[in-house]
Amino acid sequence: MSGYRERLDELRIAGRCRPNAPAAAPRVRTLADVLGGCEIRTRRGACWRVETDFDLPGDALRWISPRAVRSARRRPQTRPPLIVDPTRTAVLDIETGGFSGTPVFLVGVVPLDRAPAGVIQLLARDYPEEAALLDALTAILAARDTWVTFNGRAFDEPFLRDRATVLRVPWPQPRQHLDLLPAARRRWRGTVPDCRLTTLERHILGRTRIGGVPSAEVPDLFHHFIRTGTAGPLSPVLEHNRLDLLSSVELLLRLTEPADDA
Repeated sequence: MSGYRERLDELRIAGRCRPNAPAAAPRVRTLADVLGGCEIRTRRGACWRVETDFDLPGDALRWISPRAVRSARRRPQTRPPLIVDPTRTAVLDIETGGFSGTPVFLVGVVPLDRAPAGVIQLLARDYPEEAALLDALTAILAARDTWVTFNGRAFDEPFLRDRATVLRVPWPQPRQHLDLLPAARRRWRGTVPDCRLTTLERHILGRTRIGGVPSAEVPDLFHHFIRTGTAGPLSPVLEHNRLDLLSSVELLLRLTEPADDA
């Protein structure tokens, strides 16, 4: 009997090793497998939320306190210096469908009082989830009325406001909005070739992005995900958004160094 069983085992092994044997179906990678995070529900439906910690320079720890910090100096003859209170401040960056009127499908937020430092990302997994994404974002911004962006006065803030109007999502207005692009131009004009974010990363922050997805390709990767349900292409999109936010926070720290007010 034992020899018979051994023969059956040999036949089973041979069958699994046959060249023409059908291959096992590949495991489908879910959104949680690729991105981590989880589904959250709001009054306007559901969307996806991912939280990721990131490393900052040692002096970034000074943000993790309730004291007010002076931001990059504005022109004193036009307006007083803007005050950044970490407990009421959020750094924002959005990714959209590519042109005016398309959905906001990803928003990254860095609450400056978050410990450890990190980014919260809200993702719409389909076009109708944009309303839930905006609703979840308003909950984060409810107690944070100072916004910090890179080119956000011209792009992020009006885009978000327009989409909230279209979808009838009540939208908060920031009490203060610090746009790092004009602040960087005032601070480093003439010392760097230009003030694009990647240029400032290379010349001011001392690093170069390698292998990242270009901004122009981000909308296509999202639309591909919508068409196919394949989550893999979204991973570099969220990483692109995280890197933009990390650079924005580091630029904010550079612009608020005491030497800048000397």
